Amino acid sequence: MKKRILATLVSVMMILAVVGCGKKEAALEIEEGASVPQEIVQMVNTDLPSISAERDEAVSIYNKYFQEGAELDSETWRAQLEDEALVKYDAYLVKLEGLMYTNSEVVNLKNLFVKSANSQREAISYVVEAVRDIDTAKLDLAQQSIDDSKTYMSMYEDELKSLCEKYNIEVVGSFGSYDASATDASASDAE
Repeated sequence: MKKRILATLVSVMMILAVVGCGKKEAALEIEEGASVPQEIVQMVNTDLPSISAERDEAVSIYNKYFQEGAELDSETWRAQLEDEALVKYDAYLVKLEGLMYTNSEVVNLKNLFVKSANSQREAISYVVEAVRDIDTAKLDLAQQSIDDSKTYMSMYEDELKSLCEKYNIEVVGSFGSYDASATDASASDAE
């Protein structure tokens, strides 16, 4: 009889231990889940804006050539792209890569943003090569990189919207996308 009581007591303790662990795991998931909105808000409202100055300067240099009334020759523009825009964009990418998040959903979101940024950088690089080598095929590659950047940015925005809905994050304003392609470079621009 004592063995049965002891066995029952041990069984009840094991069940309680398992249930207790389950509750602890559930509590951890809730705590981790609670950090998702915090990380999203941190990334979107604080981190990305705090590092955007160099990216904005690089894109401004890129867009200078296409502004109405611009009197910038192709070679001067190429030099500015190579010596200033790419340097600034590379500094931006280092800072972007340095942003760290612990939640996999936010890491995935950041990675989509990084892919968009890398495609923008690649587009600027192709334009530099196109002007330097007078190679219109490089302009096609630049346009493809711009298109890739837009695709990744669209994926980022869709994922951000989805996460905001999932975690009940209120969006104030609209989701803004970065677009380094304010223009459609043509073959005559490279010559």
